[in-house]
Amino acid sequence: MKNIEKLPKESNRDYAFRVIRDNIISLELKPGTMISEQDLAYELDLSRTPVHEALQELSKTKIVEIFPQKGSLVSLINLELVNEAVFVRATLESAITEEACKIANDEDIKYLTENVELQEFLLKQNNIDKFMEMDNLFHQKMYEITNKMQCYYMVKSMNIHHDRFRALRVHGADRTPILKVHKQILQAIQDKDAEAARELTAEHINRTRLDAAEIQKKYPQYFA
Repeated sequence: MKNIEKLPKESNRDYAFRVIRDNIISLELKPGTMISEQDLAYELDLSRTPVHEALQELSKTKIVEIFPQKGSLVSLINLELVNEAVFVRATLESAITEEACKIANDEDIKYLTENVELQEFLLKQNNIDKFMEMDNLFHQKMYEITNKMQCYYMVKSMNIHHDRFRALRVHGADRTPILKVHKQILQAIQDKDAEAARELTAEHINRTRLDAAEIQKKYPQYFA
């Protein structure tokens, strides 16, 4: 499991939640893997209580299944939950990107431009983990521009199922279409073409449905 540095003032419970969640999304903890509170507590140098609380919270999102006296299971990918998360994110984020397009200032566009340039560099270097990080920050910026961070946190909580699928797609499929559409969204924002920004974002997020059969065929062991 990949460890992550604890943030200043972060509680042990929140730290355990973040590390376990991020390792599930990045597929360090693969779908179908059994995990134990004791082992996780040892790896994180924590007591079992915050780990137990973190797993209980993660079980509410259906990303972890808890079996008393036996341990916890990283849930297999459920495409119904993925599609529901995609629906919510595509509906909300396309509207937010449309609004961001109308109000983005020069500093916002500079940030997005540098982000896309870094994405392109990371793809050439085949640094997939950092590419995913910049991909996420690109989309997060739309919520920041529109001052809708509560929407961002709501989507992020639900999107854990979609994020695992995205990680599989990025590692197992052609990644150039992702970069291409980010460039197109950026161009729409530079042009103040709000309708194009909305349509591109919706199409981009909904692409999951087109890729589902290919990814499921490639990684059948990870799907319910």
